Amino acid sequence: MVMRSTRVFGRSDSGVALTEGLIVFPIVVLAISVCVEFGYVVYQWNTAAKAMQLGVRKLVVSQPVIPNFGCIFASSSDPTAAGQPVSADGISASCGAGTNQACDAAQITRLNLSRFGIQNNQIRVTYQRSGLGYNGRPEGAVVTVRMDVVRTATDLPVVGALLNTAGISFPPFTVTATSEDLRNSPLASPPVQCP
Repeated sequence: MVMRSTRVFGRSDSGVALTEGLIVFPIVVLAISVCVEFGYVVYQWNTAAKAMQLGVRKLVVSQPVIPNFGCIFASSSDPTAAGQPVSADGISASCGAGTNQACDAAQITRLNLSRFGIQNNQIRVTYQRSGLGYNGRPEGAVVTVRMDVVRTATDLPVVGALLNTAGISFPPFTVTATSEDLRNSPLASPPVQCP
């Protein structure tokens, strides 16, 4: 009797669909989670890239975020040099994340990058003399503006928990533009006393 019930149980296929479902279900959930989280990471990447483009555009057409910009990038005071080309002498200055100098808080806040998930303490701005323009230029030196954003890892709740990882770290974003219209003339800001 017991032998017969064992044979009947062995030939029964009534629970096969449930067994297959239990094997496939975690794989399907993992695949969907990977797709959703990958889409979220790509969305954050694109949002940060667009924010950087908008931020550097604001930087090149407004007052510099480095408080002593006028002293660092002053044109030659020699009156005979007025109207002469400025050399690309490698003068540069940085402020923000990873530097010893803080950026002007009001100017950085005006960029309004927090709406894209980028905090002010993650922004680094570098101004470098480009060699464009001329000494005595009314709007000041023409510089190349580079903005970097250093971000922390992005959380991946499901995949991160399964793989025991903290998330995906973004490489630093870097966007560069030339500051033809940089507003650092005496008309745009009060005169700066250089040491």
